[in-house]
Amino acid sequence: MQKEHDELLAINKHLSEQNKELKQFSHLASHDMQQPLNNIISYLSLLDSSKDKLDDIGKLSLKVISKSTAKMKSYITSLLDLSLIGTSKKSEKVFLKEVLTDVKDAIYQQIVTSNADLSFNLIDHEIEGIKNDFYLLFLNIIENAVKYHKEGSLPKIIVTSEIKDNNYLYTIADNGIGIAKDQFDTIFEIFKTLHPDEEFDGVGIGLAQAKKITKLYNGKIWLDSAPNKGTTFYISFPKG
Repeated sequence: MQKEHDELLAINKHLSEQNKELKQFSHLASHDMQQPLNNIISYLSLLDSSKDKLDDIGKLSLKVISKSTAKMKSYITSLLDLSLIGTSKKSEKVFLKEVLTDVKDAIYQQIVTSNADLSFNLIDHEIEGIKNDFYLLFLNIIENAVKYHKEGSLPKIIVTSEIKDNNYLYTIADNGIGIAKDQFDTIFEIFKTLHPDEEFDGVGIGLAQAKKITKLYNGKIWLDSAPNKGTTFYISFPKG
């Protein structure tokens, strides 16, 4: 009994230390790292207003710095979101139909720009949890479906839900560029991107967030895809 008690104390101490480190990182990412980056962005804006006075090398340098700064800000924001998943104690009943409507509203401009067709066929389903967790989960997958479309083809994304094997099953199917089978596990790893920035911009954190959120709510996430054949993501949560 004493051995089990000591092991439990050691585990609790380890978890407490991890939680402390997480809070320190969250503060670092939300404030300390953002402040100098925001200063750079402000001065870049001033430089951009007088870029006509720069030579070609200066203009190219300004463009590269601006792009790199924007990507770094995306890294920091995405890492902060990832670190905060599951830390909130404010749980509520979340209606996933409402969450998906919010996602569609959030990416309205991307939908319009790419002439995407995003449609829903959903059953009523509520789940206990944090609304922003589910928002991030579906946002990351649907935003990717809009982004990774085939050249010369309009994106078409269909989101459906049903009850299957005592689970709520969500499918997000697209007609995009697809994913090779040997990359199915890789795409859920943090900082893993399958395409160079010149083709598709991204930081490789979104699907890591999606996997973490799904696991947090005792769910599962997997996919079926092939190059140039589109991709279907499946997300299941236990019913009841």
